[in-house]
Amino acid sequence: MAVAEKVQTESDPAAVAARDLLFAWPGQDPVLRIPEFRIARGERLFLSGPSGSGKSTLLGLIGGVLEAGAGELTVLGTSLPELRAAQRDRFRAQHVGYIFQLFNLLPYLSVIENVVLPCRFAERRRQEALKRSPTLNDEAKRLLDDLGLGGPLLNRPVTELSIGQQQRVAAARALIGAPELLIADEPTSSLDQDVRGRFIDLLLAECESFGTAVLFVSHDASLGDHFDRQLSLAEINTVRGHH
Repeated sequence: MAVAEKVQTESDPAAVAARDLLFAWPGQDPVLRIPEFRIARGERLFLSGPSGSGKSTLLGLIGGVLEAGAGELTVLGTSLPELRAAQRDRFRAQHVGYIFQLFNLLPYLSVIENVVLPCRFAERRRQEALKRSPTLNDEAKRLLDDLGLGGPLLNRPVTELSIGQQQRVAAARALIGAPELLIADEPTSSLDQDVRGRFIDLLLAECESFGTAVLFVSHDASLGDHFDRQLSLAEINTVRGHH
């Protein structure tokens, strides 16, 4: 089983490489048909598109939450279609940081407990975090501080935080343990415009220090200037052209 989990094509330096990728919800027409899509290791890519255009679906495929109907999809040298669902879950936990649109923080945990959570499930990320700080809590505090959230809030329940503060907790949780790929699904949609740019700059600075590749999705094209490359989903998804 360990062999199946490590289906490697190490000659491919891409963080994400997709070819002839097809996805349709059961009984419906395809939502995505992507002939080719690549993100280089360490690249920060901004992907835009209107709500309902399939952006979150693509992120679900790359994160291993959804399974493609056809095509090749390699993430960090591992072929996701060749993994079973439980193996994809383990792979995501070890290698991918995910900032959800609604943050998905656990309400019964404190700020610090939410941030260190990935290290409880992923030994690789635990080891990476401990390379940077003496304890997991120290690394969580460092990340939160770098993202502009520190001090007395750290042991409070996340339910007592503002939306902007919760967003920073979600980002720190995604970043702890230096994941090789960070996926961010509309994480700034509920923030004021002036706060958005500052948050993205802090997030990208942290990713750069880790060498983390970033796939950041938003319908707000004005955010694209912060990134190495901008792409609209319509440029890579041929399904939209058929409507």
